Amino acid sequence: MSHATLAAVESLAAAAPAHPHGPHPHGPHLYSRPVRMSDLDPMNHVNNVRLLEMIQDAHVDLFYLQHGHSGQAVRVRVIYARHELDYTEALDLRPEPAVISTTVSAVRRSSFRLTSRITRGDQVFCTCVSTCVAYDPAARRTRRLEDDELAVLARHATCDCRTSA
Repeated sequence: MSHATLAAVESLAAAAPAHPHGPHPHGPHLYSRPVRMSDLDPMNHVNNVRLLEMIQDAHVDLFYLQHGHSGQAVRVRVIYARHELDYTEALDLRPEPAVISTTVSAVRRSSFRLTSRITRGDQVFCTCVSTCVAYDPAARRTRRLEDDELAVLARHATCDCRTSA
């Protein structure tokens, strides 16, 4: 992360109070989702494509359904440039939902990286690192992240952001 971007993220995080309906600043975004019969493959495990869809559902919740620090809706406008998934365990149908924990692990001027883990209790089923790029569809090019977007990212940033270039 550049010094200017890091300073902007830190100042926005420090100035903005935690939202009463969201996690505390610098905590992971948590999204709970039940496993459905339609998620299962013939071996009764959640299909790998469905795991990615579950992660994207968590990202939609983080970016489009949560409120900003001011209580106003903040829309982080990005496209995915890359997903890197590591499948570690087969996720199956059980009464308890899976939890997708997402943190922001790097922020740059026009992009950031998310690390998402699908878990149930202490068991990790999948880890996904997604690279997101701020995009302006009218200009058909990348753009800089805006202050309100940086504020949303700051709420879920990990200390790894400090070491990113």
